[in-house]
Amino acid sequence: MYEYPPILSGSEQQQLHALRDYLVRMARSLETAEQAAAASAQAIETEQSQAAAREKKEAEDKLSALRRNAANLRALIVKTAGEAESFSEELGAVRQDMESRYLAKSEFGDYMEQIRSSFLTTARGVVESYDYTALIEAVGRRTDALDLYLTAIRGEIRRGLITDPGTGETVMGIAIAENLLFTGEVYEEDGLQYYELAPGQTLGLYTATGWQFWVNGSKRGWFDSRDGKLHVIGEVIEDRLRLGDAWELSSAGGLGIKYVGA
Repeated sequence: MYEYPPILSGSEQQQLHALRDYLVRMARSLETAEQAAAASAQAIETEQSQAAAREKKEAEDKLSALRRNAANLRALIVKTAGEAESFSEELGAVRQDMESRYLAKSEFGDYMEQIRSSFLTTARGVVESYDYTALIEAVGRRTDALDLYLTAIRGEIRRGLITDPGTGETVMGIAIAENLLFTGEVYEEDGLQYYELAPGQTLGLYTATGWQFWVNGSKRGWFDSRDGKLHVIGEVIEDRLRLGDAWELSSAGGLGIKYVGA
């Protein structure tokens, strides 16, 4: 409730003081009312935002639970149908295989390269398989790493409907997997030669909602459009990191942060 204007009395100066004091009180009262209204509006907005976030989280949790239940039910149906021999499958496929070989011999040694490629197209998608082998063998070789070297790359690219290794869901995307084997070591046992292989595996998954990068079965980095954030398990900044348009974090001459804005 607002204060009524004062009833003026006394001299002209006293009346001016009374009016001034009244206006000051009114200004302070209006300022207090505005602050209270702003605080109330902020509280309502925060409450609505929190409620919306809770509703979104509940909806996402329900959807995730529904997908998990559907995946478990599908796996159970497929497993029990296979055991009971009560399932059927119709598959149309187009397959193409290609191969190339290369052999070079000289007074220094032999070099052999072999590539096999296979392309399988079905209603589910396209699977491209690659197998690359290269062998270098020196003339008059000894049994050390410099005289015999083997490289083998086995890779696969899947395009179409693929399975997300993290959730088990069927998604539309591209999966690239590579298994790289290489060695310069060879040893013999019972008259047979064996190569000492060093395996390294990578898996990249690209879909309409983001991407994932797996190393040896461990999810190391991913971008998910649902939260709009980039996730990495470990990160190394070789030189500098730019934060927006204003700040730069650098390791030149020691750790420091510098303002680079206009």
